[in-house]
Amino acid sequence: MTSRPPPRLHVIPAIGCNKALVLRRGPTMHVASCLWDRTTGEVELGQWLKARIFEHRSDLSPDGRHMIIFARRSGKAWTAISRAPWLTALTYYPQDSTWFGGGAFTPEGDVFLNGGGQHDPMPDRLRPAPQDAYPSGTDGFHMGGFFPAMMQARGWQHDSGTRYDVKLSKEVPRGWRLHLRFEHGFRSARSVLDHVYTLERKGQTIRCDGWEWAEHWKTGLQIAAKGALWFVPFTQPGPGQPQMIHDFNDMMFESREAPYEGIHQ
Repeated sequence: MTSRPPPRLHVIPAIGCNKALVLRRGPTMHVASCLWDRTTGEVELGQWLKARIFEHRSDLSPDGRHMIIFARRSGKAWTAISRAPWLTALTYYPQDSTWFGGGAFTPEGDVFLNGGGQHDPMPDRLRPAPQDAYPSGTDGFHMGGFFPAMMQARGWQHDSGTRYDVKLSKEVPRGWRLHLRFEHGFRSARSVLDHVYTLERKGQTIRCDGWEWAEHWKTGLQIAAKGALWFVPFTQPGPGQPQMIHDFNDMMFESREAPYEGIHQ
């Protein structure tokens, strides 16, 4: 009997507070949305969606109250704005392809729709962002300047590359620098886009195999790996033993209703 692989985790930290959206994927075409308080470690489950969410075109508002997701199911695609961590749409933009779609929040909390123009009015007094707030990205997940621009808004530096070979980096504790690049490849039940992290300091390089997400947090890093969230403290001479924050492995699909009326996709 083969063991089930751990779920994939994609984490989107808010720009203006210590909340983060966690998209937990697994098995195939099953995604759970959760809101994580990075200070307390508390995780609030929102809803499950039987669809493919394009994580690199989804976002959490700076105050952690709203989210944008781009999803596809049975040949239909859509962009939706909802109240985090719930997936029931407050407003819903159906699309006939995945060539464009999704969106992001500006640091001021305004809504940028990726490649789809602007829509007004928006729910909950949200405001549309200027059309040049981010570069529109099409052709896949992070290609073009859209996803790197979202990362730059979170303090990452765009070191090199465009479209398929983007490389990003960020200063982290004790003189280390965290580097991020992307690997592409079709593998059964796995993402076609993998995040590859390395740590560098004074000529020393550590490849962080298995890390799906990493961000600076106080005296170390918070990471996603093996279906869980972890804190990695930094000591001398480098990263220490990971300490588990929350385990998502044993979650199973359940039907949940949002605490508000909305549009069911």
